[in-house]
Amino acid sequence: MLQVHSLNKNFRDFRVLKDIYLNAEKGQIYGLVGSNGCGKTTLLKHIIQVYRQDTGEIYLDEEVIDENSEKIKSFYYVQDDLFFPQGSTLKSLFDYERLLYSDMSGEKFSKLAEFFNVDVNKRLSTMSKGQKRQAAFVLAMSANPKVLLLDEIVDGLDAVVRRKFWNVLIKEVMENEITVIISSHALKELDNICDKVGIMHEGEIIREEEMDTLKEDIKRVQFAVEGEFQETAGSAFTVVKSVKIGSVYFATLRGSVEDFKRSLEERYQVLIFDELPINLEEIFITELGGAGYGTEEYDAQ
Repeated sequence: MLQVHSLNKNFRDFRVLKDIYLNAEKGQIYGLVGSNGCGKTTLLKHIIQVYRQDTGEIYLDEEVIDENSEKIKSFYYVQDDLFFPQGSTLKSLFDYERLLYSDMSGEKFSKLAEFFNVDVNKRLSTMSKGQKRQAAFVLAMSANPKVLLLDEIVDGLDAVVRRKFWNVLIKEVMENEITVIISSHALKELDNICDKVGIMHEGEIIREEEMDTLKEDIKRVQFAVEGEFQETAGSAFTVVKSVKIGSVYFATLRGSVEDFKRSLEERYQVLIFDELPINLEEIFITELGGAGYGTEEYDAQ
């Protein structure tokens, strides 16, 4: 297990990370999501020890990780803002990185480069943004890491390549029990592949939960009633948000959908009532809304 325990970081007078706790299991894809500028990239750079925390610890299998740890040699980080040495090719970077990573696989490198149709002898500086991300991912997988940190890795990839990327990542996690932490704003895609999610805001992880548990806690319903609906709270549910579109209301709830439905039936003639599937994007909006983020209404006057 990869654990971050009570991690704090200040850059001069600005507190960037605030008492961070994170727990990612072996063989698990952990989605790190949050508001812009909340500290996701900074947290990843602390895990890989590019930055050193002011207080707190990082553990892998209960062993403290720092820049001198033997186990950190099995960590691999693909950053959002990719940088490659001038004139380098994917093949030249592979030859260099195999000196750093003892488990670097030439067979896997060749197989993945062919799968993603990446020219290993082409200068990386001449590649598109999407091609560079594919090249970085090929290197990362070829290193056979135990901990893989990915920062906005699917940004710039077309739909076909994204599907190939997720296919490879999921198979590698299942077969080699890699711990993956992936930071991304592509919430609809993370919804389908993440086992666990950490939601960050203003330097804090405000919620960390298994994906299934998150979806059990927050529900969405649509309904129509005779008259005007007035929000109410019950002992077994809370209406987080409701919106009326035409004659139909859409509500986000915490708690029991059945109790909410009974409450409606006691007060109104219910014309329509359906529970809707909940996704990570809706959960994200709900959780950050509870933290006061993005709740402002635009006034054009």
